[in-house]
Amino acid sequence: MITKEDLLHVLAKAKNLKAMVIGDAMLDRYIYGTVERISPEAPVPILTHQRTELKAGGSANVALNLASWGCKTSLAGLIGHDENANLLKTLLESRKIEHKLIPCINRPTTIKTRVVASSHHLLRIDEESSTYLQGDEEERVIHDLMAFMEEIQPDLVILQDYNKGMLTQAIIDTIEKYCRENNVFLAIDPKEHNFSEYQGADLFKPNLREASHAAQKTLISTDLSELAENWRTTRHIQTVAITLGGNGIFLQDKHQESHIRPDRAADVVDVCGAGDAVICSLALGLMSGLKLEKSGELANLTGAYVCSHSGVVALDTAEILKWVS
Repeated sequence: MITKEDLLHVLAKAKNLKAMVIGDAMLDRYIYGTVERISPEAPVPILTHQRTELKAGGSANVALNLASWGCKTSLAGLIGHDENANLLKTLLESRKIEHKLIPCINRPTTIKTRVVASSHHLLRIDEESSTYLQGDEEERVIHDLMAFMEEIQPDLVILQDYNKGMLTQAIIDTIEKYCRENNVFLAIDPKEHNFSEYQGADLFKPNLREASHAAQKTLISTDLSELAENWRTTRHIQTVAITLGGNGIFLQDKHQESHIRPDRAADVVDVCGAGDAVICSLALGLMSGLKLEKSGELANLTGAYVCSHSGVVALDTAEILKWVS
C-alpha cells in the first residue's frame, strides 16, 4: 500500500529532476453553462453561458503535472502563428514551465473546445492540423529540438503522442538516440499511428484500446502478460504499463508483473487528463526507486484524483497527501 512516506520520498526526488515533455501541445477551452430548454429552431439544447476557462492541454498538461510534483519542467511542441499560441505560452509561463513552442506555417495551434452543462459534455469542437511534419520543416524542428535538449539537459523525457503531426519517425529516432546516449529516462505515451516506431523506452504506457489496436484484436486480461513480454524483448523496453480504466493498470518489467487494481473508490466525474497524471506518477515513482507495485499504486491514486474533477486538471500533490495515511 502506498504511504505518505512514499509520496514524500517521490516529491523530494522530483524536486531535483529536470523533466522535459515533447509532443502535441494544445489548448483546452471549456464553455460552461446550464441547459433548461430545447431550441425551437432545431432539436438541440440551449446553453445559457456562465463562464469560459482556458487550460493547457495535451502534452502541455503533462508538463503541468510534472511541475506539480516539483520538477524543473520544460515543454517542446508545435504551435501556429496565432493568438492561441500566445495564450498557451502565457499559461505555461504562469507555472514557470520553460518552452520551445515552434511555429509552423499552415498549422494552427491545436485547441479543443468543450461545451459543458452540469458536468456533462454536450459537444467538443477541435481546431487542428494532423498533417505530419516533413521535408525542411521537419529538419528545422529536429534542429530546434536538439538545441533545446542540449540546453536543458533533462533527466527525464516524456514523449506524449496524440497523432497531431509532431512525432514523426525521424523525430522519434532522434529523441530515442539522445536519451540512450545521455542516460536519460525515457517514458512514452503512444498513440496508434506511431505505435510500432517506439524502441528502447524505460517506460511504455499505452491504454487498453491502443494496445488492442496494435495487437489487432480485442485484448482481455489473460493476453497482457505475453504481449508485454514481447514488447519488452523485441523493442528493448524496460517497463510496460497498460492502463485499464477503472480496472487499474497492468505492469511488467524483467523481474515481475502485477495487475494493480484501485484500492479506493473514486467518483468518476471526468476521465480527461487521467493518463497524463498516470505517466508522470509512474515515471517519477520508478525513477525515485519505488518498487513496481508501489509505482502502480501511486499512478492509480493520481489517476483517480484527476477523474474526480471536471475537465482536464493537473495533479495537486497537497490534496493527494491527504488521500494517503
